[in-house]
Parts: sequence; structure tokens; C-alpha cells
Amino acid sequence: MKSSDQADSGGDWRVQLQDMRTISALRAGSPHPDEVERLSDRALRAAALNPDHSDGARAAAAEALRARRLSPEPWRVRVPSFLSARDLERGDALFFGWPRTLRAGLAWGALLALVGGVVLGFGPLAASAALFGAGFAALSLWLALLALRPKPARICIVRPALAIARTPLRAAIGAELRPYGHVVTLASGVEGLVIKSAADYRARALELGNRVGLNLTNMSTRRETLALGASDAWRPLVLNLLLDSSDAIVVDLSDGGSWVLEAIQREGAAARCVFVALWGKLEEADAALRAAGLSQRCFPYAPDGEMQRRPQFRAAMLAAMRATHAAGA
Repeated sequence: MKSSDQADSGGDWRVQLQDMRTISALRAGSPHPDEVERLSDRALRAAALNPDHSDGARAAAAEALRARRLSPEPWRVRVPSFLSARDLERGDALFFGWPRTLRAGLAWGALLALVGGVVLGFGPLAASAALFGAGFAALSLWLALLALRPKPARICIVRPALAIARTPLRAAIGAELRPYGHVVTLASGVEGLVIKSAADYRARALELGNRVGLNLTNMSTRRETLALGASDAWRPLVLNLLLDSSDAIVVDLSDGGSWVLEAIQREGAAARCVFVALWGKLEEADAALRAAGLSQRCFPYAPDGEMQRRPQFRAAMLAAMRATHAAGA
């Protein structure tokens, strides 16, 4: 799934990402030809798409690409996954197996030991100290396991415009999707961390690749790991970044459709998607899928966030990740 630009950069997506940079000379309506000609092939592709540049500058960059007889393939970057096809051979155990049970056990063990140490605080000093020591040891190990989790999935959720679905969706994220790993939401408008410049774009892309940083963020919230929005000009590039960089894409159709369905079909990403909708909005969501020519099932979630048909939903999530990594079922 690497673009030719990413291959040309030696496979280092961070090197390629630096090409998406706003050049002050290209903000002008008619930049000097030398300002365009001096750009590398990869930087030229990025310049032709950068919304921070003027229409004239983007057109000049596109013309320079044609003059160099370069492929018209658009510039795009993919942040590598933390998972592989081999990891997915473990199935749901990768996300819901013994590592999760161990983390939960350590959390409860730490809590009980610390509470026990407080209760025994007026009793034998040695017993109280032993409990506190055990509690802090369990707590430290729990924190380390969470922060250093090696195989989190990256799940993109395309949020609906429907306001009444926001609270239930966040509850569903906490209850149903957080066990998979890093959950990144993308709003249809300018909400959350809004990407409206090349600098914003680079910063958010780098965050997607920061495994430990996002693991730490997950420790401090029950909501999504990253809540993103974008200006109208930057939204197509941000959407492509998330489509290319996610292990699975969850599309919420609670508003009776989705602004992203057309892009999903254009990119051939439907097999990597799982569709959901708020309970009571399922009929409209199914109609939107059929109208788009998609045959997949839409899974409803309750107002408290509980996913209905959970076994089938988890099977669909695993199938989407396997499609991403071209893994066998």
C-alpha cells in the first residue's frame, strides 16, 4: 500500500512527510518559475496538492510534473501499522486474550493491595508496608504494560454529522473499540484537533506513528485517542491519510448516510470498512449502504454504547483488518 513517493523516499514515511511543506513563494498567485523548478519530484507532487499554495502555484507545479514526464499519481503518505498479517493469525485473542486479562488483573490487584494497605495502616506496620509495596509493584507493571503495548491496532472512525449520536458513539468507543488499540475519529466539520495547514498535517501524521505516545494518551481517557477535524481544503488529504494508515475503518451511518462513502468506493476501501449506526437509525443506514451499492451489514449500537450482535461485529472488524493486511481468514 505504499505510494511511489514513499518507495522513492527509501520506504521512510517520515522523510516523505516532510515534502508536504508550505513554501512561502508558492502562496503567491504567480510564483517565479525557478521556485517551482528547484523542487524535487516528490516535493513537486506535494506542492501541487498543498491547499496552502495558491491556485496558480498548484497549477504551475502540476505543469512542471507533466514537463518531467512524471506519473500523475497523486502525492499521499501512509503511516505504517503496528500490526502484521502474522499478528492477525491470532484472531480476537490479539485484542481480547490473555494480555488484556493480565492488564485488568494487575489493575485490580494494585487497587486491592493499596486499599488493603490503607485499611491495615492502623495495624502491624510490616503487613501494611508489604501490601503497599505489592500494590505499587502491580501498579508500576500495569502502567508499563499499557505504555509499551506493542501491537495496538489503528482504528479510524468516520463520525456522523448527527449530534445526538455523539455521546452514544463515544460510549461505544470506550466499551467496544478501545480494546483494539488507538481510535482516531474524523469529523465532517471543524471539530477536535483541526488540520488547516501543512504544519498541522505533518504534526498529526507524526502522532499517528507515535505508538508509546498514543498508548499513554489511552491511559488518560475513555474516549477516542485522537479526535480530528479538518478545514474544507485539507479534509480530502486528511481522509486519504487515515484511509491509507488505518488497520480498519469504522463508518458511522447514524445520519442516514456518510460524506465519506463516495471516497471509500473511489479508493476501493469498502472491504476494509465496518459500518455502524445508532440503534433506531439502522433502517436509514441500511438504505444508504444499498443506495451506494454496498452489500455489507450495518451493526447497531445502543444509546449506552453497547454493540449489538457483538460476535458478528468483532468478526467483521477482524475481516477488515485482514483485508488491510491481505491476511487469510
